[in-house]
Amino acid sequence: MQIKEIISPVDIQAFVEFPFTLYKDNPYWVGELKADTQHLLDTKNPFWATASRALFMAYEGGKPVGRIMALVNRAHNEYHKENIGFFGFFDSINDEKVSAALFQAAEKWLKAQGVEEMRGPANPSSNHTYGLLVEGFDSMPAIMMPYNFAYYAGLIEKAGLTKAKDLLAFYRTKDDKFSERFLKICARCERAKGITLRRLNLHKIDEEAEIIRQIYNAAWAENWGFVPLTKQGMLDIVHELKPIIRTEGTCILEENGVPAGFYICIPNMNHVLRVLKGSLKNPWRVLRALWTWKRIKDARLIMLGVMPEFRKRGLDLILIKHIVTHGVAVWDGAELSWVLEDNAGMVHAIQECGCHPYKRYRVYQKDL
Repeated sequence: MQIKEIISPVDIQAFVEFPFTLYKDNPYWVGELKADTQHLLDTKNPFWATASRALFMAYEGGKPVGRIMALVNRAHNEYHKENIGFFGFFDSINDEKVSAALFQAAEKWLKAQGVEEMRGPANPSSNHTYGLLVEGFDSMPAIMMPYNFAYYAGLIEKAGLTKAKDLLAFYRTKDDKFSERFLKICARCERAKGITLRRLNLHKIDEEAEIIRQIYNAAWAENWGFVPLTKQGMLDIVHELKPIIRTEGTCILEENGVPAGFYICIPNMNHVLRVLKGSLKNPWRVLRALWTWKRIKDARLIMLGVMPEFRKRGLDLILIKHIVTHGVAVWDGAELSWVLEDNAGMVHAIQECGCHPYKRYRVYQKDL
């Protein structure tokens, strides 16, 4: 077996394509567009202005059998006053020798960077695809959420990593009900004066993106693992999502004209990505994907936040109720993800509105 550091464009292409081969017979795994992953891994991507990384692949008999990325996110370390590194883009055949060699390569590189701990998987950060699926393998993931073989957890734990934190995903169908308690509390909160809810104005998307960024960064500021989004980072996300956003899945809550909270819910585009199989080059797949797009009946809530100074007024409950009440007209069901397992207040509020936990993701760590 050989472990090779990936540098050349040809090898990076092989790094990106490997999981498509590994999961080709799995009915649930969905790969992103290969071009998008290559763009994300391109060192010219704005993300890498405050981060550095190394890519490794394992080969047996010249055939790729595993991959991993080691990275140091300086923005994370500066914000959290930590000295840690991350691993991500981990995929491997079910062979402990392969995974052990990959983690050894990642750890060696991270130690050379002077960090004291490894955490992950992060692809490449908590603002992207985060965590390892450990419960809920019997269904396709929602857009921008990971899926992996169940044996990955064992390989990671055998490499000496242990649980740092779990992330929860909830699901609600249009037939699920609000609890009576939730409705009573929400009705009382809705009587407050000066509260208005509006949709995103996609014709002024850059201005809206900055409003969302300010709320998001303030609302999530104290959350474990959170790294604030830069202005350019939020613009990149919003412009990437703009072609698929339906205004019915967006909301900005204002109190007396001041933006106080928001949410963004997007169609589950994994139905489309599963058809495309990572590429837009096959015209028949593209046509089928367009047909599939128009028939998507589920969604994912990807962002929700309330400014700290507006908390304890039930604005988060109003937003959650708004998602459900108005989202039903567009979709039959939606995933709300992800939520930290120890965020008791949010977990309770989500369950009170009729959602149930159905997938669990784990972030691992190891002292170096």
